[in-house]
Amino acid sequence: MMMQLYVTDVSPNSRRVLAAIGHLGLEGETRIRKFDLMKGEHRTEEFRALNPNQKVPVLVDGDLKLWESNPIMIYLCERQGAGEFCPTDRIGRIEVLRWMSWEVLHYNKALGEIVWETVAKAGFGLGAPDQEKIDAALENYHRFAAVLESHLESRDFVLGDRLTVADFAVGSHSALAMHPGSQVPLDDYPNIKAWYQRLEDVPSWSATAPRALAEAAE
Repeated sequence: MMMQLYVTDVSPNSRRVLAAIGHLGLEGETRIRKFDLMKGEHRTEEFRALNPNQKVPVLVDGDLKLWESNPIMIYLCERQGAGEFCPTDRIGRIEVLRWMSWEVLHYNKALGEIVWETVAKAGFGLGAPDQEKIDAALENYHRFAAVLESHLESRDFVLGDRLTVADFAVGSHSALAMHPGSQVPLDDYPNIKAWYQRLEDVPSWSATAPRALAEAAE
């Protein structure tokens, strides 16, 4: 039985799971269903039974109905025995969980608030950017970007010299952060900017970029 993955376009959380699917070679075992959130396709009783939060991504594998992008990625790695991409040793696994927790609570939370106001909001027809909210999010972004910038000083990737699932988690907003209208001050953080570019050069990651997906659909 094929796995079912529910996602939406231009979603950092959906992108990280789609990239993991590609990186792990699971495309042939996964049926992708894309929701149009503007049409409310996720607000059905059928989908509520899969995820009571009515959010994507959601993975269905047999009787398992799994929501939240980071646990989905870890599950897929465990399913494939991908110990290099998602370390299984005690310290490696804790490091993955540490950075996944940090990106949700701090780094990507601030980054998401910036790119929502500057890039995504207008696309949903929800009005002009709120500069006060942008400035508040930028203050938080600078605080946490400094942590990542220092961490990447002597590392090519989040856990060291090789790509792991932690990069897909922490880097999930890369395309939006590099958008020319985003106001994200990446020039102030050259290590983060270079790491984003390394991530965008990973085939499974570049294949899930918003532009690549749009071109594939044409």
